[in-house]
Amino acid sequence: MRSNRYVQNFRQRRALILSRDWRAIETISAMAARLGMSIESVVPDDGGLPPILDVADAQCDVLFLDGDLNFLPETGQGGAGGGSGPPHIPVIGLVGIEAPSRLRALMQFGATAFLSKPVHSGSIFSALYLAINTFDNMSGLRLSIQELEHRRRYRRHVIKAVTLVMKSHSLDDEGAFALLRKEAMRARLSLEAYCEGVVQRSTARSLDEKGRRQGT
Repeated sequence: MRSNRYVQNFRQRRALILSRDWRAIETISAMAARLGMSIESVVPDDGGLPPILDVADAQCDVLFLDGDLNFLPETGQGGAGGGSGPPHIPVIGLVGIEAPSRLRALMQFGATAFLSKPVHSGSIFSALYLAINTFDNMSGLRLSIQELEHRRRYRRHVIKAVTLVMKSHSLDDEGAFALLRKEAMRARLSLEAYCEGVVQRSTARSLDEKGRRQGT
């Protein structure tokens, strides 16, 4: 898992503002500009999400999403636009009506920070800090979980490969594991990938030998 390096400089980032509230748009735009961000205000329609969100970049874009938009509750249930779902970028929810259904929809859409309306400029930096860094931390956790799941799925190959090396080289389990790790490093492969290859080659040889015996 990567180390937590918290972002506190928002220059070179872009604020995407999805709202019909002109006061909120003006306040966010002014503060975002002071923080060195570019601003793009997107006027939503009730048909779904604007196309710009399909190409948004998590490394530079932040979405300010108004929770009072009519289509948001349906979108929060996973029914966005063409069925593509919420954008994978940091999201700050703009909260006007503090109804549980609106808050739930924003959270389901990925909001990790909130601004109450009317929006005050003094709270925007904190919301950006929280939204971006929470998004980064959650992304890091997801990657770590995926890596652990990958290793868990391939662990059976490691066990099988250790057993094969124990038999073929007359080694105990520790010696077989050390040999496999050494060969994996030499091949510049992960231990799991190298062991998968060992098992596959052993299986192929066994099938070949079985075929030859049946043919005689």
